Amino acid sequence: MCIAIATTNHPEYPFILLSNRDEFFKRPTMPAHFRDVGNGVKLLSPLDLARQEHGTWIGVTTNGKIAVLVNYRENDQREAISEVSRGILPLDYLCGKESDNEWKDNLAATFRDGRNTIDLKKIGGFSLLYGKLSINPQTGKIHHLNILSNRGDQGKVFKSKETSKDIANGEINLSNDTSDMRMMIYLIRQHLDYQIRYIINHGINDDFEKKFAELKYSIFIPPIVRNNYYETDSVAVGKYYGTRTQTIILLDKYGNLNYYEKNIHNSDDIDLKDVDITSHYKFNIFNDQKNGC
Repeated sequence: MCIAIATTNHPEYPFILLSNRDEFFKRPTMPAHFRDVGNGVKLLSPLDLARQEHGTWIGVTTNGKIAVLVNYRENDQREAISEVSRGILPLDYLCGKESDNEWKDNLAATFRDGRNTIDLKKIGGFSLLYGKLSINPQTGKIHHLNILSNRGDQGKVFKSKETSKDIANGEINLSNDTSDMRMMIYLIRQHLDYQIRYIINHGINDDFEKKFAELKYSIFIPPIVRNNYYETDSVAVGKYYGTRTQTIILLDKYGNLNYYEKNIHNSDDIDLKDVDITSHYKFNIFNDQKNGC
C-alpha cells in the first residue's frame, strides 16, 4: 500500500518522514525536481504524468510547506479512478498563498457552492498530511501539522504536549487502510519481516485481485504480475504493480532539510540494472521562511 510514516522523536531531527509509493511500474512519472512557484520560493516534488492534472503525492517548498497524500483503497474498483485527480490537492496547497485554515476552508467552500476550482465530490478517497514546517525555539519541536481526509481521521497532529496528547510518541501513519494509526505503527514494527516474506512467497501465484486487496497490510510490495495481463494502450496500467518510489524527508533543528528519493522501478522492464536511482536535495527552510508561496 502507499504509506507515509512521520516522527518527531529524534533529538537532532524534529521531523522525519518516510513515504512509499505503490503503483503500476508503467505509469509515467517525472522524478522529484525543483520548479518556481513565485515570490522566490521553489517547489520540490515528483509529478504523476498519467493524468492531465499532472499532480503529485508528495512535495515540499523551500520555505517549509509540506504535503503528503495517500489514496484510499476503494472496495468498489469502479470508484478507484476518480473524475478529478487527487494529486492536485498537494499542489494546490503547496502553491497557494493562504494559511492552512484558509486553504481548508476554501476547499470546503468549493465543495458547498459548486465552484470548479477543486470539486471534492469528484475526488476519490484520500488522506493528506499538510502544513508549514517550523520549529519552536524553546522546545526544539515542530509546530503542528494537519490531516485532511474524506475517508478517515482529520485534525491537527504533532501538537505540543501542553495542548494535546492525540498522537502518542510524536508519530503518525497514513496509508490506504483506515485502521487506527497506533495499531498500524505497532503492526509495522512487529510484522515487517513477516509481511515482506509472505508477499514474496504468496503474492505472485494467488488471485491478483485477492492479493491486491491484502496489500494494505504490507508496507513494501515486490513486483506483482497482473492476472491475464495483455498489452493495452493504457498509460496508467501495466504488467507489474508494487513499490516503485521511496522518499525520505529529514529536517534538522537548524532548518536544514534533506530530501531523498529512491526510484526502484519506472517501467515493466524490471530487469533493467540502472533503474534503481537515488537522488538527494538539500536546502534550508529558514532562508525562505519570510517568503510566501
